[in-house]
Amino acid sequence: MSLNLVENIRHHGFKRLLLAVSGGLDSICLAHYFIENSAALGIEWLGIAHVHHGLREGTADRDAKFVEEFAKSHDVPFFLKKLDGEALKNADGSLEENARDARYKTLMEIASISATKNCMDPRLRENDNEEREDDIKNAFGSALDDSTNGDSGTEAGMTNSNEIIVTAHHAGDQAETMYMRLRRGTTLAGLRGIQEVREMPDQVEHDNSANIHLYRPFLNVTRAELLEYAREHNLTWCEDESNSDVKFARNKIRHDLLPQLEKEILGATAQLCRIAGIADKAYAKVMRECDMLFSVALEQSTISDERKEIPAFAGMTVANGSVTGSCSYEPNSTKRLKSQVSYITASPFRMTIAKGNPGTESEMTSFIALDKKKLNKILQAHKDADLSELFRLWLSEKGFRFPIGFFYGPKEPAHVKIPVRAVYRRRSIVKIAHTVWICEFKDALSATKFVSCEKKEKDYNEPT
Repeated sequence: MSLNLVENIRHHGFKRLLLAVSGGLDSICLAHYFIENSAALGIEWLGIAHVHHGLREGTADRDAKFVEEFAKSHDVPFFLKKLDGEALKNADGSLEENARDARYKTLMEIASISATKNCMDPRLRENDNEEREDDIKNAFGSALDDSTNGDSGTEAGMTNSNEIIVTAHHAGDQAETMYMRLRRGTTLAGLRGIQEVREMPDQVEHDNSANIHLYRPFLNVTRAELLEYAREHNLTWCEDESNSDVKFARNKIRHDLLPQLEKEILGATAQLCRIAGIADKAYAKVMRECDMLFSVALEQSTISDERKEIPAFAGMTVANGSVTGSCSYEPNSTKRLKSQVSYITASPFRMTIAKGNPGTESEMTSFIALDKKKLNKILQAHKDADLSELFRLWLSEKGFRFPIGFFYGPKEPAHVKIPVRAVYRRRSIVKIAHTVWICEFKDALSATKFVSCEKKEKDYNEPT
């Protein structure tokens, strides 16, 4: 059997792919499939990235070496990054989540570097010899010519194309995710399960014109089909012994709970995947309607090139200093910040605000402004409905995530309650005059200080 995914993959039009390869069955099938079918898929460049989490002694080094040899044997650029395993273990939250978050952040860093002339950064690969540099340079083509001359420019089309991180999540992973979310409770957004394509958040600084997306082409492929594909093509792979450890929630679901459910309800796994697909389509339609509804309240400066001042917060008084930067919601829009501060710096993805000495700065990564009167008018027009969850989901799509019930207020029109000033982790909300400001900061401490909420230092230690 051969996986018949060419048509489905081609319609996305992805040209530059960074394949995340752990060395297991799923990712080796992924790498082999894309390498063998690259011409038919219209792919211009392929790279393989392996993240060594630093959590397993011996076998983790074996996996990294295996993937590197696989990449070499297929003449594909290889990127390796080793993480601090002890830091992952000691960080707040579960080890699973910490490892996953660190892995995606690392993949984004590698994808970002592969989109620029810095792609030959020796920190991201083990082989740092001239022959390997030539291999990578040839793989990238003329866009890397004169890459070491200090010129910050790039060839046309190089950074304007999207950078795609490809992972080998398959139908079994989708069913496991759905099972976990249904068991603990979820919303319409959660019912979508794992999305086939999604844009990655701006967690790393990279070229503004190179958007990074995550792509999972195998979501409708079962593990049995992957095994058959591997046997057909005589593929070998590594087994990660931690995948059988049922003390991890996902492994217990994979090895115990889902098989038991499948015994009791034949086809339950496939049904879970089907529900995710239906919910994903429904969510897209709901979000289109929400965007039409709530976008009316967006301040003009949020969606155009007009300038608008951010008012003073937390005792900051308006002065003559100003700075121009861009928010991640609309990269081409300009904002002006006037505050009595010691210094302000800006970049395409960050606004740094400081009221004291260096080291006291707060980094605002993005913000949007809503006209309070227009928003209230929208809510009054739908006063017989409950728009609180829809409003929360709409903000989430804009990059501002808040917990369920955060905006619920039974005495407010349409049940949506906007706090006068509040903080949730890295996000802050402040109502000033006729504007509702919703801001995202680099960390929880910065968000809290920005609105001067009275909190103790221990309250800042929550994971962000």
